[in-house]
Amino acid sequence: MLSDLDSQWIVDRASGAAPVAVRVLVDSAAEINPLIRSRLELADQIGAVLMAHDFRDDVMSAVPAPVEDIRTDVLDNPDPLFPSALRRYGFHASASPWRSKLGGVEGRKVKRLCEPGVDARLFKIRPGAAIPHHDHYGQELTLVLQGGFSDEKGVYHRGDVCAGQAGEPHTPVGLAGEPCICFAVSLGGYRFRNPLMSIAARMLS
Repeated sequence: MLSDLDSQWIVDRASGAAPVAVRVLVDSAAEINPLIRSRLELADQIGAVLMAHDFRDDVMSAVPAPVEDIRTDVLDNPDPLFPSALRRYGFHASASPWRSKLGGVEGRKVKRLCEPGVDARLFKIRPGAAIPHHDHYGQELTLVLQGGFSDEKGVYHRGDVCAGQAGEPHTPVGLAGEPCICFAVSLGGYRFRNPLMSIAARMLS
């Protein structure tokens, strides 16, 4: 499994400093990617040691409330597609979450995870279909939940995390086989190079 996930996001998740959407993405990735899980466990252990010393009060005062458990009953029912961090928000393999469609790409904005400067979405990319060429005003983190996609940086499968930097253009294309389903968090929003594509892409909101 691959992971472009920066270590700082792991630390921010462990401390509670990351946006809620990023914390959900990291928790989801840790559930299906052993590499990310081991990095998160190490960060949690380091955090526990720090809080056990004189820094405890300062650290705890800066930690926001934990991720809200929208659905707690689903955690006892394993799902072949969605990790528990996303199942808390009502997503499961037996239901179709898609609200919009643009060609071979379907989307769903996860509004409960969005906040100013943070956009969270689920995408379904059919084999050979592509999200139009675009870049981002800030960093984008994309976790593959099913299937896979390729872009200018590499090839990503279930459990892999692709991290795109601000201003770095790419065109995600669904791999052959089953449709690619991924959870993407964009910090700063999307910027499509073609103005017409920018208008059309609003359909994926």
